Amino acid sequence: MKGTTLTYFLLFTTGLQAIVINYHAKEVCSLKGSTVVLKCSYDIPTGDSFIAGFWYKNDSKIPIQLNVPNVNRFVYNSHTCVLRIANLTLHDSGFYEYKITTKPSTSSLRDSSRVNVHVADAPRKDCWGVSYSSTSFCVLMGSTVDIPCTYGFPTDQTVTTTLWYREDKRRKVLIDLRLEEDYEGRVEHLSTEEHNCTLRIRDVGATDSGQYRFRYVTNTTGGAFSGGLVTISVTDLQVSMAAGTLTEGGNVTLTCDTSCKLKAVTPFIWYKNTRPTRHRAMNSTLHLNPVSSEDAGSYSCAVRGHEQHRSPEAALDVRYAPRNTAVLAAPHGDRAVGESLSLTCTSDANPPVHNYTWHRKVGDELKLIGAGQSYVVANISYETSGLYYCVAQNSVGEQHSAAVSVPIAGQGSAKGAAIGILIVVPLLLIPGLLWLRKQKSRNPASKGNTTISVQQTDPSPVYDDVAAVAVASDLAWRRKTEAHNDVQYASVQFKSSKEAKMAPYASVEHPQTQTAQEDVQYALLNFSRPKDTPPAEVDPVIYNTVTKPPRTRIH
Repeated sequence: MKGTTLTYFLLFTTGLQAIVINYHAKEVCSLKGSTVVLKCSYDIPTGDSFIAGFWYKNDSKIPIQLNVPNVNRFVYNSHTCVLRIANLTLHDSGFYEYKITTKPSTSSLRDSSRVNVHVADAPRKDCWGVSYSSTSFCVLMGSTVDIPCTYGFPTDQTVTTTLWYREDKRRKVLIDLRLEEDYEGRVEHLSTEEHNCTLRIRDVGATDSGQYRFRYVTNTTGGAFSGGLVTISVTDLQVSMAAGTLTEGGNVTLTCDTSCKLKAVTPFIWYKNTRPTRHRAMNSTLHLNPVSSEDAGSYSCAVRGHEQHRSPEAALDVRYAPRNTAVLAAPHGDRAVGESLSLTCTSDANPPVHNYTWHRKVGDELKLIGAGQSYVVANISYETSGLYYCVAQNSVGEQHSAAVSVPIAGQGSAKGAAIGILIVVPLLLIPGLLWLRKQKSRNPASKGNTTISVQQTDPSPVYDDVAAVAVASDLAWRRKTEAHNDVQYASVQFKSSKEAKMAPYASVEHPQTQTAQEDVQYALLNFSRPKDTPPAEVDPVIYNTVTKPPRTRIH
């Protein structure tokens, strides 16, 4: 690129006044992907006024601004006769010229003088240019950014200086980023080969946002070239959602927002309470549908590969109706009549329960008895018996607890007494029956088929009569067993009102040898004694079968 100025004169047929157009260069060679700037200036005749100016390519009758694709790559200033073409392609090679219209003359002035632009895909003689992979970068705060860059220069020249500098900082002297205090130790030129001008900035901060430009200087006079502008935008991550408070069962979308657009394919990672979430994310969004109480927590996001640079946390609150509602009683265990019992209602709810009510159920009757988280059953009595439960309520809903009863000490005594009788009576019968069998074994007259039937005149249960006989017999049995050291145990069988089958209670064989004549015949024995008659001495008869009266239910 040489600073040759070409002057052309455009003459009007009406006079000798001319429009003068000055092009700063006849030929321009730039590297593919770089930016080229075509400049010119003009003078119009005295008395004429400027109306419009347009750039044309290759003798086209349509201005470039209306005739080329990606028109945004072409920036011009009609009054100053400047055309900037960014991100050059091979198709941008050609002849460019500037045309103006003045008033009162309305003719379009054209001339054969033009600027020849060459776009090269590799450095060559007299070819300058700086090419970037992109002129705009969105960088995550705290990360590292690389700006790929290549440049070209005439092959007969040698590059003596290369530097990156901030364009948006107003300085009279350009300062290499590597020498600036704010960038010291963070900036590196990745010049692994000639024509490589890639820039790397580490640990990018908010103050690094701005415009940058690459420039190089050769060993010849005027041999310097500055590339186009590169814009760096630094962004952090922020989690946004439509609402931070939801009701269980709803849905929400969380978005990992940036102030500028990162690369087209940027994988994100989502965290809940600092741990990777179980939900699957799609690009920069996380969908929760339906929302459960387990989804409540603090969410943050990060770009994969830069997990150390997470966004600030955003809280998600999930509301739900009371659950696990229960009644706790204190103190535990049965309470005596006249004492008191404290009941407490517990529940898990979000928002917390704001209303507790207490209810008592007696039979089919329900009664509201109080409010508040605790309720005291004072002066316990049979009148306070029943089932107690609480109802917990918040703004989302309510739940009933399970019903509990108020235990009173001694309520089970009647039932315990009945069970005791059923256990003690058979135990009292055993000694008497054993003694009778002992006597029969010594009395030959008792052998044979014998049936003794004693009519029972008293309709009351026979348990008392049997117990009395057993007690009287027990003493005699003890005296005889002490004198004779041989004991026989009988087989005690109970006969129910529904079953005639007999089951042995216990059986122990006598140590003496029995003969066939000593076989015992089973007899049916019914006990009967008038209430006003004292127990009589019982004959030494073996009691083989005791008829058990129907069991009396004790309420």
